[in-house]
Amino acid sequence: MIESLLESLAKGRDLSFDETRGVIVRIMQGGCSDEQIARLLTSLASKGETVDEVAGAAAALRDQMTPIRTTRSGVLDTCGTGGDGSGTFNISTAAALVVAAAGVPVAKHGNRGITSRSGSADALAALGVNVAADVPTVEACLDELGICFCFAPLLHQSVKQVGPIRRRLGFPTIFNLLGPLANPARAEYQLLGVGKARLRPLLAAALAKLGVRRGIVVCGEDGLDEVTLAGATDVTDVAADSSRELRWTPDDFGLRPSPLDALRVSGPEESAAMIRQVLAGTAGPARDVVVLNAAAGLWTAGRSADLGEAAKLAAGAIDSGAAAGLLAQLATATQR
Repeated sequence: MIESLLESLAKGRDLSFDETRGVIVRIMQGGCSDEQIARLLTSLASKGETVDEVAGAAAALRDQMTPIRTTRSGVLDTCGTGGDGSGTFNISTAAALVVAAAGVPVAKHGNRGITSRSGSADALAALGVNVAADVPTVEACLDELGICFCFAPLLHQSVKQVGPIRRRLGFPTIFNLLGPLANPARAEYQLLGVGKARLRPLLAAALAKLGVRRGIVVCGEDGLDEVTLAGATDVTDVAADSSRELRWTPDDFGLRPSPLDALRVSGPEESAAMIRQVLAGTAGPARDVVVLNAAAGLWTAGRSADLGEAAKLAAGAIDSGAAAGLLAQLATATQR
């Protein structure tokens, strides 16, 4: 089967959802040679991945992943694609803690830094969280605390089949797009940041095809793969049967714009220190960008239909000490 698909790709034909899903499953089950995998990934990247191909590949990851089961409903993920090159601290990780402290359950999907100075796993580890906790512990955290961390290498072990090949190829492949589309807890809501504007419609349409309850795909006009504090953010608000384009500014959240300079860090320890300062209530741009993104998460999950009100809820979760307390509980629970 794969040879015929490779021949089709070589001629520039797009693969269907089912074709892509089938071939990616076969790859992850060890049914393809390294040379075939490299040809497939190269052909897809050269041609440009389509919505059906991205969604089909994400469905394959979902087929093969270790699931996180929960009694919670309305779960949100704040996983993005990364790779924006901004060097900022782990904004979406801090926002995830604030969103959960404000009452929306969060299954934060993430990994160690690959294209950034500090991945979500690196920052959480520096904050005392055992990111490699076993599945029962992760499930208990989500059920009991309303937040968990889904460490991609543990829950998507079949992706190891393509890791060495991706490294040898040395360019982004379809697998760079799939993490936010394959949450192990099958999060119903998604706040997904992309660092390249061209990826926003592609991933929004893939989310819709995969049946997301509501997904918000954001890209700052400055290239930040978050809701940016430095200017406007372009937004695609998508559900299974609808889509609309929005443009947000900090003023929509009741916040003042600020440059990103004060948000840059050299690595996980600095990122963790900045997150601690934010959760301790320290005023400044770092707090504001976390409030901004946590408010976007609360809005996405329907906690508030007004961005300014959502920002107040996020700020309240910080000022009350609830977010800092939740981090302490998460660290304790994962270290048992």
